[in-house]
Amino acid sequence: MQRDRIDTAFAEDELLRATLAVIPLDHLSEDRLGELMAANLHADELSRLQALEHSKRRQSFATGRLAAKLAIGAHHKGLDPRDVSIASGVFEQPVIAATSPGVGETGISISHSARYAAALAFHRAHPMGLDIDQPTRAEIEPVLSELTPEERRLLDDLELEEAAAATLIWVARESLAKTLTTGMMTPLSIYTPSSIERQEGVFVLRYRNFAQYRTLVWPGAQGWLGVTLPGRTQLDPSSVPWS
Repeated sequence: MQRDRIDTAFAEDELLRATLAVIPLDHLSEDRLGELMAANLHADELSRLQALEHSKRRQSFATGRLAAKLAIGAHHKGLDPRDVSIASGVFEQPVIAATSPGVGETGISISHSARYAAALAFHRAHPMGLDIDQPTRAEIEPVLSELTPEERRLLDDLELEEAAAATLIWVARESLAKTLTTGMMTPLSIYTPSSIERQEGVFVLRYRNFAQYRTLVWPGAQGWLGVTLPGRTQLDPSSVPWS
């Protein structure tokens, strides 16, 4: 990622790094998951995991935290991921609580779907948000029914099938909401895009109410990936392999 030189907390480098980790859950056995958890999770995270009552919640917590540790470990070479604890903020957003030296400047965004767990590590002075999903038909219908006329017009111009159109809006909204740390706790119309363009297979959304951000969405056969980042930051879409 590249950005114009301005007075910020960043190091004096031309490029800013963000690290994406994606775990295909279909290939992760329970035994292997247990091994990876023991090798990567902080003691506080293991205690929190054990306190969760429902198996589905335990699974999503474990795989999400594991994806986060893989992203942070790749972002900070030589780091023992067990020295880093990821807690929850007041809006349930993931925050790095216990850190090794130099890790406190790192932000983290986590997402889950039926097939993937994913996490994005970035400099916290350069906010970003991640979502990965493949909504079911039952989830798609409400999205379509809640589209604003402006959203419907933008999607009609793209000539997308209904499932693809709903997934695009779903993933973009979620990644933007995570960047803003609002979650989906505000009226959906506030996330209405002002434009949607398709550039070399990647959808680029800009927003009516959040002109400082844009979202890139990569479509995929088993899940769509969305990343929201500051609008003036340049990102090479080919640096995020997804299909």
